[in-house]
Amino acid sequence: MEVQEFGKGNSRKIVLIPGNMMSWRQFEHVIPLLQKDFHVIAVSTDGYDGTGETNFTTSAESAEKLEAYIRDLLDGHVDLIFGESFGSATAGTLFHRQKVLADSLILSGPQYMNLGIFNGFVTKVIPHNQYRLYSKIQGKKKLPWLLKLYTRSNDESLLAQFSATPENISLQTLQNCAKEGLQLYRDIDAYAPDPNAKVAVWYGAKEPNMKKAVLKLRRAFPALVVRPFEGFGHGEIIAHPELMAAEIREFIGGMDDGR
Repeated sequence: MEVQEFGKGNSRKIVLIPGNMMSWRQFEHVIPLLQKDFHVIAVSTDGYDGTGETNFTTSAESAEKLEAYIRDLLDGHVDLIFGESFGSATAGTLFHRQKVLADSLILSGPQYMNLGIFNGFVTKVIPHNQYRLYSKIQGKKKLPWLLKLYTRSNDESLLAQFSATPENISLQTLQNCAKEGLQLYRDIDAYAPDPNAKVAVWYGAKEPNMKKAVLKLRRAFPALVVRPFEGFGHGEIIAHPELMAAEIREFIGGMDDGR
């Protein structure tokens, strides 16, 4: 795991957890805007730290490592956890466990991935396709049609995101991520409803698989704030750092300490 910190002189703390196949640099354009007011903690989880010495295993293990970091180096408290796409699995686990105090949570594009009889395809075929894509993605001007179908995003936005892809991603990491993606809403289904939790779900209005996700999140977090971004596909908020920073400020602005 790799952690980069910015704006350390600020008291309010934001943890940013990137999506699948991404390093902390997925947030490199929004960080300069956020660090003016916040202490920003940007994370590359195991498997995406560029070392080639780690694999992503489970969201719970990633959450445990972040809990230790927050407890030992951040006084055991953060104001916001932000999870982008697959990063929502680790972000949601970290927030739900509350082994360190986290005041609020934003899940950005946490698509519902349980496809029933097609789950075998998700866990066996897609990681191999992702691995081949990863080996070819740099220098491309267009992206595969299947990726665009899944994200409902455009080439320019996706290519900007894939510039944050780290080196040394293993097939094992991608396979483990696929399994964890399927596990996310099974875990959320087991959460007892928390009416006091400050949670928002963000998504591009064009992206698929979000209607059921919102329903399940609202059951777990009855005060859920739902924020669709018109005209956007999956993860496209990352390509609009000014908007992203403004939305984060609006969501957590004026919060009192504690939940």
